[in-house]
Amino acid sequence: MNSMEKAVLDMIEKRYKRKYVGGIKITKLGLGWAGYKLQLDLGNKDHPMIEIAADLEAEDFLKFIEQELISR
Repeated sequence: MNSMEKAVLDMIEKRYKRKYVGGIKITKLGLGWAGYKLQLDLGNKDHPMIEIAADLEAEDFLKFIEQELISR
């Protein structure tokens, strides 16, 4: 697990007062993009995965993810 994934898990625990135990993966976007993509495996047949991507540097991406978590 990388430091960004750890930061997202900490955000989830802080926001929802629960530990997330599903799959999590943060990857850099492809060529020409500076951003990242977050994948959360929900283990639910109706909504098996959430993907959130943004062309942002690491610190701004984490702030963006935090706002996304608040809005969901």
